[in-house]
Amino acid sequence: MTHTEPAAEGKWAMVYFIMGIVVFLAGGLIATWVFGTWGTVLALLVMVGLLSYLYGMVEDLRARVSSLERKLGVSEEDDYQMSDEDIEAELERELDAEPGSAEEAEKGRNPTQREE
Repeated sequence: MTHTEPAAEGKWAMVYFIMGIVVFLAGGLIATWVFGTWGTVLALLVMVGLLSYLYGMVEDLRARVSSLERKLGVSEEDDYQMSDEDIEAELERELDAEPGSAEEAEKGRNPTQREE
């Protein structure tokens, strides 16, 4: 499943939350029916174990993402607080680094075609 909008991610989180509640209630009822009073305790132990496992996995993924961000040089700074001069300088650097798109367009050449 891929989600492109942040609102869609929130929607799916709520669906998973509700599904988790339904599955836990059904499992608790079945465990209570099969094991009697101990079934409720068993269901709670399974829930705590599952939540602990998921918490550990999320922390491991956060550590991996943090490690990758450090290796790639991704910073947490807010890019939206740039001054106009900084934005212009960055755009000029990107245009200079891009092979000839503006210059060749002015000369009437298509930069995607090979010259023979």
